[in-house]
Amino acid sequence: MNKFLKELIELNRLERKLKELEPVEANIKAPLIKLENQKASLEERLEKLEDEIKNIKLKKSKNELLIAELKEKLKDIEEKQNKVKTEKEFKALQIEEELAREQIESANEEIARFEKIIEQKEEEKEELLKEIEKIEADITITKMDVEKKLETVEKQKQELYKKRDELIKKMNPNIYRFYEKIKKWAGVSAVAPIKKQACSGCNMRINDKIYAEVLKGEEIVTCPHCGRVLFVEDEDKSQD
Repeated sequence: MNKFLKELIELNRLERKLKELEPVEANIKAPLIKLENQKASLEERLEKLEDEIKNIKLKKSKNELLIAELKEKLKDIEEKQNKVKTEKEFKALQIEEELAREQIESANEEIARFEKIIEQKEEEKEELLKEIEKIEADITITKMDVEKKLETVEKQKQELYKKRDELIKKMNPNIYRFYEKIKKWAGVSAVAPIKKQACSGCNMRINDKIYAEVLKGEEIVTCPHCGRVLFVEDEDKSQD
């Protein structure tokens, strides 16, 4: 087989191996990513819950402030009642007093309602914090396992990168540029084996003349349909 073709086949094989490790890495990371996403979701809920508690406490404080203002108002009304000279003025102050007391009662009811909501929200917050604490422990354990597995994959990658780089250094620069040009659009299928006299990259049938040239392996032959570099694997040669 042509030396340059052999190098292209080997380079493509190494790059295919590297590409095949990508889903392996993704599968290894998947459990950790899932846990981290769950934690992020819980933290988002916690943040939202804390905002809700903060807003409810603010509303409660406004009602407490209103009660304080209304109590001051009642004192003022009482002082005015002691000084009034007519029954009409007294009755007007009485109405004002009743309205202030009703407002105080209503505000107290709101405060009680807010306190109940805050209590429920705080309980919910405690449960969320427990969930986050548990998931953080799961993340720590899973992370150790993932890192161990990724270390094995990384070693495989480094070995493949080393072989690939060593091969590229030995290759004819023009042949390598030619390969890279095809790889830009074809990816790791830049070098495609012929299967049943068809290019495995585009699945188009190769005519007998080109097929015979590929079988000889004396030259670099590209697919007339898609432009990928063609070759015949040994097992396919034995079948012809």
